Amino acid sequence: MKTYSFYALFLIMLMGCADPARISGFDSEKWQQDKKGCQGQRSTMVSDFETIRRDLYGRPEAEVKDILGKPDAEQLMRRGQRVFIYYFEPGSQCKERNKLSEANRAEVRFNALSKVSEITYLRPVPVSK
Repeated sequence: MKTYSFYALFLIMLMGCADPARISGFDSEKWQQDKKGCQGQRSTMVSDFETIRRDLYGRPEAEVKDILGKPDAEQLMRRGQRVFIYYFEPGSQCKERNKLSEANRAEVRFNALSKVSEITYLRPVPVSK
């Protein structure tokens, strides 16, 4: 019995040491450091976000948090669905922390299985090439 609990403990410790999910070509650290888009760094990353948008579909919530960080805001929907909001630019969310802003943002929708099912924009930001 002790052998099984040792192996179970070892597996749990091993899983805790896993590297966070990343998508190559996307600077997750830069994105996450610009909380609520208030520093203006995310606005320069719009084309990068658009490039990885399709790669986010089907990913579990934990991986999205690894890649994009804690959401700037969150909405609970019907049937166990949730929406994470990530702002692209500074707006009223920078001063009024508990209110949603009309600033450009991405909305990442999760289904009842906590996997990304849809990603939309409040107001699409023009992508500079």
